[in-house]
Amino acid sequence: MTTKLVNELEGQDLETWNSYLVATRLLFEELDRRLEAEAGVSLPDFILLFRLRQAGEDGMRMSELADSAVFSRSRISHAMNRLEKAGWTERRSCPTDRRGSFASLTKRGKAKLEQAEGTHSEVVRQHLLGSIEGEDIQTFTKITQAVRDSLGGGSADKVC
Repeated sequence: MTTKLVNELEGQDLETWNSYLVATRLLFEELDRRLEAEAGVSLPDFILLFRLRQAGEDGMRMSELADSAVFSRSRISHAMNRLEKAGWTERRSCPTDRRGSFASLTKRGKAKLEQAEGTHSEVVRQHLLGSIEGEDIQTFTKITQAVRDSLGGGSADKVC
């Protein structure tokens, strides 16, 4: 016998949630697959490279990079180790805080990002933006911003 939970999703709510969950998972998988195949970079690494380019020549604090890319502190450290090993980023100590460090793109990192950007844009346009017609794009933007804001993600508004 199946027991129904009082707050269980059902009907349109369940359909909306499942549709969103599957669509975002498939989009992220496609982005990751294509970026790896065509540019040799994963989606998470692309996001970090993109954020570092947005920060400019001086780069940004590691904690700020983690927040803006929606990475945990431990995950950002592992990712930056990998990106440094590839020669795409570099870290330097913060002169005012011994525990802090700054990350920035190298010339190789900028070139890698440029190589990946066409694929990223193509996949986003084809599978997300191209699937939404007319005024629905503005509605979609409002919805996703509302979800982001309800989760306190305002600082991560320009991930990529």
